[in-house]
Amino acid sequence: MKTQTALTLPLLLALCIPVLAQTTQPAASLTQSILDRASSSLVVVKFTWDAEFGKRELAGGGVVVGEGLVMVPMGMFDPRFPDAQITDVKIIVPEVNSDHEEVSAKFVGRDERTNVAFVRRSSLIDRDFKPPLTFNDFTPVVGQTVYSVGLLPKAAGYKSYIYTTTVAANLRGESPSVLVSGALTSVGSVVFDDQGRAIGLVQAQGAVPIFLYDSRADARQDRPVDPMAVVSNPPRFFTPTRDFLLSLQDPPKDDAPLKLAWMGVPSLRGLTKDESEFFGLVDQPAVEIGDTIPNGPADRAGLKPKQIILKIDGKPLERGDEPDELPGILRRQLLRKKVGDSVTFTVLPGRKQAQTDVTVTLEELPARANTAARFYAEDLGYSVRELVFIDTYSRRLPSDQKGVLVSFVKQQSSAGSAKLLGNDLVTEMNGQPVTNLEQFKSDYAKFRKEKPTEAVVLVVIREANTQTIRIEPPR
Repeated sequence: MKTQTALTLPLLLALCIPVLAQTTQPAASLTQSILDRASSSLVVVKFTWDAEFGKRELAGGGVVVGEGLVMVPMGMFDPRFPDAQITDVKIIVPEVNSDHEEVSAKFVGRDERTNVAFVRRSSLIDRDFKPPLTFNDFTPVVGQTVYSVGLLPKAAGYKSYIYTTTVAANLRGESPSVLVSGALTSVGSVVFDDQGRAIGLVQAQGAVPIFLYDSRADARQDRPVDPMAVVSNPPRFFTPTRDFLLSLQDPPKDDAPLKLAWMGVPSLRGLTKDESEFFGLVDQPAVEIGDTIPNGPADRAGLKPKQIILKIDGKPLERGDEPDELPGILRRQLLRKKVGDSVTFTVLPGRKQAQTDVTVTLEELPARANTAARFYAEDLGYSVRELVFIDTYSRRLPSDQKGVLVSFVKQQSSAGSAKLLGNDLVTEMNGQPVTNLEQFKSDYAKFRKEKPTEAVVLVVIREANTQTIRIEPPR
């Protein structure tokens, strides 16, 4: 028996070595194949945020998803960036053995339905652009190997790189995400499964750097932000394809703003387990209506504050990991519907009352602040913009309220010294009512031209109080 064992062990080792070689080689080939395929569709989106305090050049990773169309995470175009201040958009095509190609592009828009944004190449008549990458709607399972491919920062030449990791958990919430056990490549990277299929996009979360290049200076250190923070503080979550598939099938259009659906209920609250049981609801997600917009879609349909939403179109509400996530999940579900769609809510009017169905016809979401026109009074150091729905609603003012909203006050400016504040609602200037932005711009330009050394006197509404602000011009 000893002789037989001695003879068998070398034989077993000899048989195992080729097997190990065969299993290792395909894994390496798959990794290289994924890297090559992703690299052919990854680009850099560069733009200038032309703000009142100066210009800031930013760049982040994106992926080609259509003819000249590039998708990027929503975080790259923060809501703080008004559409009109996003300028000089470029698509950079990274090259390894030659200079990077830089192509003029335009900002197509954000898609709040799915938390992504799009830019499009301005001209398609030049040489062939990078090929689009096709995403697949496969839900990863815990323990599955996944690969992420992204771009290194500008300091590293925007070179593509790949990480291999394992799915640790599938998380629910307003924006479903997948947690991995290791690290993922930079924000804007593509995630592949162990079959080589593109199954997700790396989004910005927490303190993870969004940009591959940021021209701002670190005010505390008075030095450029470390570009390699992108790889030293890597993300650990990605968004599965199913969450942004709608945008790939129906992306924003160049010639028309995206119309988002809205039911006119700005305040919702998820019920805790104890609260649900008080209403006789067991193991059932529920959302309480906090407020409805007067004469809005929900109000006209009969939805009332304190009613509890249990179902939408006959289906129970989607679960979150915490009750606080339920309102966001419901709002996101409604955003994905179209303006004019009818939605039936099953609601509980109160404890021990019968459930009832209420059908709401969705309308277009009112204009948001990022789309509002703006005016910068550069000599005094402040900006104002058009009023939008949320400005009047949050202040409990009439929907037809006149005026303009202060959107920016420059530090150490005349306006700043006069204690003008952001979010002040300007209703009068120099004794004359302010009706809208165009009238404010015209009257302001005329006054400054005729009386350049006199103060501008603004009447503003601040936290329900009326104040008079006198702004002396710089001497």
